Amino acid sequence: MNDAAEPRTTGGRALSGPLFAALVALAAGLAPGAAAPQTPPDTLYPLPEIGGALPWDVLAGVDVAADGEGMAVAYADEVLALDGETVKMVGFLLPLGGDGRRQLLSRNSPNCPFCLPGGPEGFVELLCDEPIDYTMDAVVVAGVFELLRSRGDGYFYRMTDVEQLDE
Repeated sequence: MNDAAEPRTTGGRALSGPLFAALVALAAGLAPGAAAPQTPPDTLYPLPEIGGALPWDVLAGVDVAADGEGMAVAYADEVLALDGETVKMVGFLLPLGGDGRRQLLSRNSPNCPFCLPGGPEGFVELLCDEPIDYTMDAVVVAGVFELLRSRGDGYFYRMTDVEQLDE
């Protein structure tokens, strides 16, 4: 007998169908029929809600596929529209140099031992005219948003002429 082909049962009832889906949803803290969030909220270090800030979920609109020359990045139309625009973002700083002029803005706090690090869509390289002092708190920055179409360092996004805002 092939165990892989047989559904698992408990008390003679198969663990599948609507009942199983409802149990999984309840275990996950969702109302039956509700959609699961794309990414779990960072409850230890949440990002503040700032009006007019670019939501990080928009930056998830990117696909990466292998092509004949390496990796090809395909951006969603909503992301393509941001290229060259001045945007405001909220995130956590990760210094890339000692002078505070080159940093990463991260969706997730680097100080959270329980938070999984994001993929490349969860980071934006910041190039600042004036240094931004490192802080463990979330910051609000504004700058010119750029799509990095042919970079080998794994970043999808960059902001130039970045300044920290007091919000």
